Amino acid sequence: MKDNIKESDLITSIRGFNRFYTNILGLLNKGVLHSDYSLTEARVLYEIGKQDHCKAKSLSSLLEIDKSYLSRILNRFEASGLIQREPSSRDNRSSNIRMTEQGHQLLNQLEEESYRQIEKMIEPIEDDAKNQIVESMAVIRKYLTIATADLALRKFESEDIDYIIARQLSLYKTERGFDSDTWNRYLIDGVRSFTDNFNAEKESIFILEYQGEHAGCIAVKDDGSHVAQLRYFFLEPEVRGLGAGKKLLDHALDYCREKDYHHVFLWTVSAQKTARHLYEKHGFVITETRASNEWGTEVLEERWDTDL
Repeated sequence: MKDNIKESDLITSIRGFNRFYTNILGLLNKGVLHSDYSLTEARVLYEIGKQDHCKAKSLSSLLEIDKSYLSRILNRFEASGLIQREPSSRDNRSSNIRMTEQGHQLLNQLEEESYRQIEKMIEPIEDDAKNQIVESMAVIRKYLTIATADLALRKFESEDIDYIIARQLSLYKTERGFDSDTWNRYLIDGVRSFTDNFNAEKESIFILEYQGEHAGCIAVKDDGSHVAQLRYFFLEPEVRGLGAGKKLLDHALDYCREKDYHHVFLWTVSAQKTARHLYEKHGFVITETRASNEWGTEVLEERWDTDL
């Protein structure tokens, strides 16, 4: 049996790892993803992109950026057509910040470049070592998040719709190669149609928040005859491996039981291995498959069903 580690040794180890990881991030973001934007600017753009509307004050507090420096960044973004600022209806001394389509396109490019950059960095590492890295990072995230737990669920508001669309477009493009016009239109039209015809008595969208910021989503759609479909289930990378997916799925299924649904189904793709494992643990089984290449890359679509 191993002796318990001394608290002082653990603190020293965490501080040392923090310095090491900060240096790694500095190397990865040197010249910031081959773009004209600094690391700080990329972080500001990322946070704006996760929200439908935000204020400079909240960005300054969240990212711990000097207000005057943040103001210069926002002025540059606005001049470049990346954001729009609109007067707040609640406080005429402040304005709401909203990302434009051009801003979303740039954010997608930065995220895709970041993905490729890390892919190149880990290329020389053996497969077994890559597995160890993934497992070790999951352990670190899990226990440090538990120590500072701040995951919360809430029902969606109209202001969340742009977030649900923008983040899925970005994540699926970066992680799964979904970038066809057919996929983009399918997702955008699907979310808009669902929310425009929303039945609050039988349907819901749950938003996951981590430290007060958007971190994921799941939707329950009425399919008639006591059957529900789960849709738009995704997590931000920073909360994966922390039990957040289980939290969202449990909540959605509890809602289905509360609304007297007898059967639930969903569609996914075979590449979503972590999600598929979660579905299996909740009693879902594959009932239909079909190959498709209309999303921009060839995938195997799967329908999963379960009775409640």
